[in-house]
Amino acid sequence: MTSNKKPAPHLKEEFFTQHLPYEIDMLRATYELARVPKPPAEHDALAESFLMHARNLIEFFQDRPSCDFDPRMFTVGSYQLNKDFVAEQVLPRINRQISHLTVKRTSHDTEKLGPRDWALILRALEDEIGRFTKALTRDNAAKWAPPEPPAETPGPTPDPGPRTFVLRRANLTAQPKLRDAG
Repeated sequence: MTSNKKPAPHLKEEFFTQHLPYEIDMLRATYELARVPKPPAEHDALAESFLMHARNLIEFFQDRPSCDFDPRMFTVGSYQLNKDFVAEQVLPRINRQISHLTVKRTSHDTEKLGPRDWALILRALEDEIGRFTKALTRDNAAKWAPPEPPAETPGPTPDPGPRTFVLRRANLTAQPKLRDAG
């Protein structure tokens, strides 16, 4: 292992048994949810969530400085990083689309990552998750319990085009309590 990252053992254990499986589970769940047509705000929230979890996993698997953990902390010595498992421009595109309020923020839909891109990102991450899982040390393999991937990663759903929705004012007053009729 060539990384200089040295988290405390309990933090490393927590990351491996809780946080990493959570990121994988949320990546898969938000991908599935974002593919289903929804009102624009709900769709955007799910797409951004998917991209955020994708970014976290890409940064982990590529041992980026923004991640405190190196995948080689959990694998056999022969495991090699694959910094090319997603196109080089994916992370900058994700960053321009979500979470960063800069002058480079994406404002045109044609520049945003859409369902076809999500499918490619998910497939690349699933391949990397599989490669990582196969390379785990014996002790780590015994602890590894991420959710199972879907049987087959489906392709993107066609974009149904622009959608509109109406916000309705919520009834914020408390409902009267019902009294017993007895």
